Amino acid sequence: MLPFNLIGQPEVGPALEKLGPARGLELLVVYHGELSRRAFLSRILAAAGYDAPGEQLHLLEWPADQDLDLTGLVRALGVTKVMLFGYELAGLGLHFEVANYFPLEVGGVTYLIADSLEYIEEAKAGGDNRAAGALWNGMKERFAR
Repeated sequence: MLPFNLIGQPEVGPALEKLGPARGLELLVVYHGELSRRAFLSRILAAAGYDAPGEQLHLLEWPADQDLDLTGLVRALGVTKVMLFGYELAGLGLHFEVANYFPLEVGGVTYLIADSLEYIEEAKAGGDNRAAGALWNGMKERFAR
């Protein structure tokens, strides 16, 4: 055995500790930002039929500047759908490129990558509904209940 890791991945333990004990849920939503953004996120999720986070989905607030082994977390939770708001994919251990708001299936997991909640909410408040509309279209395609 080598005395070092060739490819290091962050531990998933801290992320699992932030989540409730529920298992068997199909969706993981990962976001960052101020607590006030959670109200906006709740409205987005409710529109797609998820009005009881914790019972219907895993909701993880994770700092944008902290790396996360998202693949390990997905495996540990057994989810099949992941929504990400405002992250650089490489920091999550994901090494593929896809346009925002376009659902993409990789390894049996469907990902929907979006701009940050702050960007979407501020653009919408300013009268620019393009990001919110693109998010809704992506959610309707593969994420709505």
